[in-house]
Amino acid sequence: MRPARHTDRGAVDVSVQMLFGLMAALFALLLVFEAVTYWHARNVFDDAAAEGARVAAAFDGTCEGGIAAALQMVQAHAGAWGRDAQATCADGPVVVVTVTGRTPGVLGAAAGFQASVSESAPKEG
Repeated sequence: MRPARHTDRGAVDVSVQMLFGLMAALFALLLVFEAVTYWHARNVFDDAAAEGARVAAAFDGTCEGGIAAALQMVQAHAGAWGRDAQATCADGPVVVVTVTGRTPGVLGAAAGFQASVSESAPKEG
């Protein structure tokens, strides 16, 4: 008579390998999502800084108007994660507007990164 064969030999080894493989794939996916949210937030801050510089560099523009325009644009495009954004303006022959804020994190707001973008425009008149 033949000895009985066990059909589940090695099943635990495969399960552990699948677990680590799936965890690595999940980590890679979250890393891609984090990079995309950083890129998106930086684009929003860049557009806001460019708009602020354009408004402040206009013939009758001021730094206060440029800061207000930049922050309004962040609020319009960022929503809740852009509430803490700050804008600064340096007046002169070339106006420089800088927008700084935190990017949204994939696993929560605390997981985001700090981003700062500056745009400049020559002062009219």
